[in-house]
Amino acid sequence: MEPEQMLEGQTQVAENPHSEYGLTDNVEGFTISYTAGLQRIVENEKMNAEKSSKQKVDLQSLPTRAYLDQTVVPILLQGLAVLAKERPPNPIEFLASYLLKNKAQFEDRN
Repeated sequence: MEPEQMLEGQTQVAENPHSEYGLTDNVEGFTISYTAGLQRIVENEKMNAEKSSKQKVDLQSLPTRAYLDQTVVPILLQGLAVLAKERPPNPIEFLASYLLKNKAQFEDRN
């Protein structure tokens, strides 16, 4: 059936129904941009992995006080502040529990 012979009440569908949203039928262009996006993601992940491995090496080479200041002291101080405020009957268990519950907040900073 030709487009001119459409039934009354039916609207003719444009060749690219997504053109109003700025999408095209250019599959090659999509593939190229998708591949470029993936390459950028892979490069970013490689750089992040290199940074984290360098940071691990840096932690090993730090003096004791600097190592503790960067890794343990921030969460320990916050835990001790909460401990002093709440004054539980079993402070060591409370502090241990606090450190385990909140370690994820501080691991990102290392």
